[in-house]
Amino acid sequence: MYAPIPALNLLKEFEDGVGGSFAPGFELIAFGEDDGGYPPLSDRIRPFAQATGSGSTYVIWLLDDRADLATLPVLLLGDEGGVHVVARDLPELLRVLASGWSPMCGWDVVDYYDEREAGGDEEDGYDPRPRNPAFRAWLRERFGLEAAEDPNEIVRAAGAELGDAFAAWIGPLVPDAAAARGTA
Repeated sequence: MYAPIPALNLLKEFEDGVGGSFAPGFELIAFGEDDGGYPPLSDRIRPFAQATGSGSTYVIWLLDDRADLATLPVLLLGDEGGVHVVARDLPELLRVLASGWSPMCGWDVVDYYDEREAGGDEEDGYDPRPRNPAFRAWLRERFGLEAAEDPNEIVRAAGAELGDAFAAWIGPLVPDAAAARGTA
């Protein structure tokens, strides 16, 4: 078993089976075994995946004591700074990943963008997500979910819903993250 979250165990099986990238920069890591580069957060997060090739990390935020960890919010911890709510729960993150868009994280904001539109990658034959169609089919079959057309809509909705609780928690631990939100 990879994680105490059935959906992540299924995702691990999928990742092991496709043998390639299905979302830009995404790769599962040992569940809950580090602090994502933010030691003050370690008792309330469970890292589970790299979000970018440069070291940003997706973590489950232990907002409360609910037993089903898949229903807890997902944060992105930026490798160059920034801590952001990116999904209200794991199924929402799976929809974000299925979009095939890449995250760009800083202290002030996290945005997802479509590399194919941003850099003309199709011209040189590079596809940042060659297994994405298989992932979309798997997500539909396993969970009945579709890829987000614009993952930023999910990120903004999650941030709006959880913003106050997030700011109250993160402020004393990572003041720069609270200051970036204007809540320091």
